[in-house]
Amino acid sequence: MKEIRRVGGVEKFVESYKICEYRCCCAMKDSVPPPARITVLISGKGTNLQALVDACNTDHLPNSKIVRVVSDRKNAYGLQRAQAVSIPTTYHGILSYKQKYPDSDPEPKFDAARKAYDADLASILLKDQPDLVVCAGFMRILTTAFLNPVKEKKIPIINLHPSKPGDLLGADCINRAWDEFEAGTRTETGIMIHYVIEEVDMGEPIVSETINITGCQSLEDLEAKIHDREHGLIVKGAKTALAQLQTNGKLRT
Repeated sequence: MKEIRRVGGVEKFVESYKICEYRCCCAMKDSVPPPARITVLISGKGTNLQALVDACNTDHLPNSKIVRVVSDRKNAYGLQRAQAVSIPTTYHGILSYKQKYPDSDPEPKFDAARKAYDADLASILLKDQPDLVVCAGFMRILTTAFLNPVKEKKIPIINLHPSKPGDLLGADCINRAWDEFEAGTRTETGIMIHYVIEEVDMGEPIVSETINITGCQSLEDLEAKIHDREHGLIVKGAKTALAQLQTNGKLRT
């Protein structure tokens, strides 16, 4: 200590070094971007939601957080999964909209109800200012009443679909693939993550995977095989979509 005092300016230098070191550390902390904000839409058990929850802030989905989970079904188990890890949840059902906007046609389509429902769904999501919306087993077709306001905010929407790009579209794809396999006209199917546009299941694919049906002994076998692969693919799709946002300078900071 005495030697340090005898060297002119050394104490001041050490003090300055410590201040500099402190400021550098603070600057490094300040330079870390905030986590990417993800909103997840579900309808059921939430196994793909769980895959996303488990992946957040790991190498599989780095610097990310799920800010809200929304379900169109009140008893969806996925809501409990989210609540178990303190993720905010919202139940947004359509029944009250059908009652408010009844359709008198013999085969009601409830267009007015769907548009009002979707407009309110968009409002719910936009309050959280997400960077990405992930449809993880959300069993509703989204109309432009939802798509347009979300698009205006430049927030991409991605969806998990159990078929290869350009193959089976719409609902019940696993059953349809199995029926064709049994008829001898199909040996493989697939899964993909794609961007959501107005045309159902026609958005640009982000990632996809082929599933070989040969070897499956039943429809249940095929369902289990597909669902097992979905968990990894939805995480990969979310990571890719966020990386594209960052590359294009559209990730919120």
